[in-house]
Amino acid sequence: MPITDEKEFHTLIGEIMVWSARVESCLEACIAACLPGGTAEFSQPVLRRLNFTNQLATLREVSLLLYERHDPTLVEFRRWLRRLGRIRIRRNDLVHHVLRVEQSPEEFGRWKSEVALMREACVEAPGWVDVFEARMASGPS
Repeated sequence: MPITDEKEFHTLIGEIMVWSARVESCLEACIAACLPGGTAEFSQPVLRRLNFTNQLATLREVSLLLYERHDPTLVEFRRWLRRLGRIRIRRNDLVHHVLRVEQSPEEFGRWKSEVALMREACVEAPGWVDVFEARMASGPS
């Protein structure tokens, strides 16, 4: 059964795009916290060249430089990055595949839950920024 409320569908698509952009901003904030200087002017030339995939890869590499392999902080941070990677994949699925066909109410509900996952990721991000800022202040392990 196709979704008949186009307004609700378009609202959901808009939410997914907005939260996706916010997730990327969260990743940028984490990367900026790891850069020397700590100012927006210093970090913007680097950050504007990184897409979502490259932001994730950069944070994976940087986190390995800052923490020992089995450090619980690293383990938890990498878990968060994996969740963000899955969000990226599902967001791309939405943009490249889902919008081309009529959606069932079940699929619509799944995308509503994706928005909730994106919100959760954004709520967790400031904590990770604080963790990286503290680690940079104390020096890598």
